[in-house]
Amino acid sequence: MASWTDWKLNDIIYGIILPVIAAFLIIVFPTTIADLLLEIDPSFGLNAILVDGLGEALLVTAIPLFAGLIWNKWAGGGAGFLLGSIYALYVNDVYAAYVAMGYIEMSAGFMVQEITNLGFVVSAMLVGFISGALNRDSYSFKRMLVSALIAGAIASAFQLWAGVISPISMATDIPYVGFTILLPKLIYGIIIPIFVTLFGWFGISPRQMT
Repeated sequence: MASWTDWKLNDIIYGIILPVIAAFLIIVFPTTIADLLLEIDPSFGLNAILVDGLGEALLVTAIPLFAGLIWNKWAGGGAGFLLGSIYALYVNDVYAAYVAMGYIEMSAGFMVQEITNLGFVVSAMLVGFISGALNRDSYSFKRMLVSALIAGAIASAFQLWAGVISPISMATDIPYVGFTILLPKLIYGIIIPIFVTLFGWFGISPRQMT
């Protein structure tokens, strides 16, 4: 336990500099990049992939997966619940804005039995909890990789199911929708174990690397 006079360079780097940079990028990226992408692709296609899609991938997949692998299943599941809920609220606000602007017609029972948002929460919880439960505090890259890919596949199945039975989403092209849900989870299922391994090597972890 550090005393009030025990200040190190790492305290400044990891306690102030990196969090400030991360917060700056989180705010600047979607606003600045969105405008640039809109000039390139006015159809909002690139925005959907690189801005909205990136936000979903980070909140629903990458961060819960990272917490589950670097710490444990409870951290992964808890992070998934919190971040999945935040993203679900964001999606709900987007729907409300589209209705207000007239992009979506509001009808009686429009939101009745709407379950897409719940799918985001459940998917994020599953990917964090399952990856941590299967990994069991291991720093073996192969075990983390297998755990992450299995967790991503299972979470994708539940998110797709929620989209299929949702009265709003009504996913009809199931193979395509399933692919778009599964692909980022598989990508982060490969990337995140690499990050966790690096964090373990440099001792930036809530547990010791063995």
